[in-house]
Amino acid sequence: MSDPAALRLGWMLAALGLALAPTAPRLAPWITATFVIAVLWRVAVQHFGWRLPPGWLRLALAFGCVLGVLFTYRTFNGLEAGGALLVVMAAMKLLETRHRRDIQVLSFIGFFLVLMQMLHDQPVWSLPWIAASVAAITVALLQGVRAGEPLPWRTATGLVLRMFAFAAPVALVMFLLFPRVPGPIWALPARSAAGMTGLSDEMSPGNISQLIQSDEVAFRVSFEGPIPPPADRYWRGPVLERFDGWTWRDFDRLPLLVPDLELRGQSYRYRIILEPHGRPWLLALDFPGRWNDRDAVLTREYQLVARQPVDSVRALDVESWPAARPAATLSPITRHRSLRLPPDRNPRAAALGQQLRASSASDREFVDAILARFRNEPFVYTLRPPLLRGSDPVDEFLFRTRRGFCEHYASAFAMLARAGGVPARVVTGYQGGELNPLSNRLVVRQSEAHAWVEVWLDATGWTRIDPTGAVAPERIELDLANALPEGERVPGGFLRDFRGLEGLRQGWDALNSLWTDWVLGYGPERQLALLARLGLPGADWRTLVLGLTAFVAAVMMALTVWLAWRSRTSRPPEALRLYREFCRRLEKAGLSRAPEEGPQDFAARVARERPSLEAEAGRIVNLYVTLRYAAPPADEAVLPALRRAVREFRP
Repeated sequence: MSDPAALRLGWMLAALGLALAPTAPRLAPWITATFVIAVLWRVAVQHFGWRLPPGWLRLALAFGCVLGVLFTYRTFNGLEAGGALLVVMAAMKLLETRHRRDIQVLSFIGFFLVLMQMLHDQPVWSLPWIAASVAAITVALLQGVRAGEPLPWRTATGLVLRMFAFAAPVALVMFLLFPRVPGPIWALPARSAAGMTGLSDEMSPGNISQLIQSDEVAFRVSFEGPIPPPADRYWRGPVLERFDGWTWRDFDRLPLLVPDLELRGQSYRYRIILEPHGRPWLLALDFPGRWNDRDAVLTREYQLVARQPVDSVRALDVESWPAARPAATLSPITRHRSLRLPPDRNPRAAALGQQLRASSASDREFVDAILARFRNEPFVYTLRPPLLRGSDPVDEFLFRTRRGFCEHYASAFAMLARAGGVPARVVTGYQGGELNPLSNRLVVRQSEAHAWVEVWLDATGWTRIDPTGAVAPERIELDLANALPEGERVPGGFLRDFRGLEGLRQGWDALNSLWTDWVLGYGPERQLALLARLGLPGADWRTLVLGLTAFVAAVMMALTVWLAWRSRTSRPPEALRLYREFCRRLEKAGLSRAPEEGPQDFAARVARERPSLEAEAGRIVNLYVTLRYAAPPADEAVLPALRRAVREFRP
C-alpha cells in the first residue's frame, strides 16, 4: 500500500506547482530556483531517505531569503515583492513539513499565490487556470486533513467538483450584485511601467520601431455608429515639445480648464477598453470632446489623461470630433516652447528649414515644401533603419541614411518647421486599427504605434501633418504591413498569409473582447444597467447589500432544510443500521448508550457492567468500527459476520 504521507505530499507539490506556474516568469530567477530546490529536496526526503535540514539551517535559509527579497525588490510592499515573499515562505515550509497541519498551511499559501496572480493580471485563460488551481489545492487540503489512507484521486476530485457546483451559483450572484465602486476596493502600490508594453513619454530615433516588434493588444474599440476611415484613426497619446537635438520629451501635463476646441464635423461615439500600460494616458481618438470618466482630464495639448496610471484594464466612453478646430490664438509661452531648438545641433537641418521657408510665400506653402522634399527625394520607410551614431541625428538622417521609421520623419519634420519659424510639436500614439469581424471591434496593437507632427497655422490653429504619409501613404490609408519594403514583416504578419490561423487569431481576440467587456469591465455602469433590466432601476449600494444578505440567508436556510430532509429520508448504511439494532437490544436489557458515547467506550462500559457480554459486545463493536471508520477491508466477509453476530446477540 502506498505511503499516505507521500500521497499527501505529492498532491500538495502538484497543486503548488500549478498555482505558481503563471507567476514564475515574473519572479527573480533565484526565487524560482529556491522553490524548485526545496521541492526536489522534499521529494528526496520522502523517496530516497534524505534528512530534512536542521532547524538552525532552516532559520538561516529563511533569513537569507527574506534579505534576498528585500535586496531584489527594495521593499516588502507591492505585488512583486509580496509574491516573491509568498514563494519563499512556501519553499521554507516544504523543508519542515512533517504533520498534516503543515499541509494545511501550504494549502493556504497556495490560495494566496492564486490570489496574487489574479491581482496582477486577469487574461481570459486565467479562468480555467484559477478553477484548476483552486480545485487542486482544495483536493490537497482535503487529503491533508483526512486521517488514515487518502481518498482515491477520482473520489477526492469528484467531491471537490461537487463543492464547486454548489458554490458556483452563489459566486455568480455575488459577482453580479456585489456593490461596484469606481476604482479598486483596496489600494495596492502601482505596478512598475517598466514591465509593461506601451508608449513612452519621450521619443528618440528607434524607440517606436522597437515598440512595433510587439504584437500585444494596446486597446479595443467598439463604435456605436460608423467606424472612421483609416485616415482619421489617430489615437492621441503624449504630445512632445522639448527637443534636445536627439530626444523629444513632454512638458508637464496641465489640465485644460476652459475647453477651447470648436467641435464641428462628424463625431464618433465609442467605448475604448485599454490594456494596462502603467501610464496615465487614455489614447482617445482625435479630438475628444465628451467622456464619462470623472478621473479623466483633457490637457492643454488635447490629450486625454487619467489622474492615476492605467494599471489594470480600463474602459471609458468617449465622443470625438476628428475635424474639431483647436484654439484660434497661440499664447506667447506656447509659441516660444514650440519654436525652441538647441543651439549648435543639427546645423544642416536648421539651414535647410530656413532655406525652404525663405523660398515659400506662406507657412502653409512652407509645410508643403517640406512634405514635397520627403516625397520626391529617395527617402525609404523601413522597420530596420540604420543606426544614427553622431551627435546630429536629424542631419545624419536627412542627408546621409534617408531610411527611417515614423519617429525619424516626425522628428525631422518638426525640426525643419521650427527652423523655418513655424511652431511645431511631435505627437505620439497609434494610427489605424484592425476590425475583427467576429466581435465588430477595432483592435489596435502595439505594432500600430505611430508618431506625427502638429504645426501651428494662423488659419487653422494646430494642424496635423503626418510626414510618414508623404513617404509611405499605404501606412496611413491601409496598414503597416502594406507600407514596409519587401522582405520586412510586422509581428504576427505570417498569420495573415494563412486564413485558418488568422481566423483562430480573430476568434481568440473576440473571446478576449467578451471577457474584458463583461468580466473585467463589469463596473458600476454595467451593474446599474443590469439592475434596470431586472426591474431595479436606481438601486444604490444599500439596496444591493440588503438583497445580498437576503439571498445568502435564503441559501443557508434552503441548505439547512435540505440537509435535514436528507438525513431523515436517506437510508443509513447497513453497518450503521446493524449497530443501532445492537444498541436497541442492549437498551432493552437496561444498558442505554449515552449520546456522547462512542462505540468503543460503550463496549468498555458494557464489559464493566455485564462481564458476561464482554466477548460478544466487543466483537460486534470491532466489526462495526472496521466497516465504518477504518480503510475498506480486504476481507469481504466482515459485513456478513456483523449481520450474523447482531442476529445471534441475545443480552
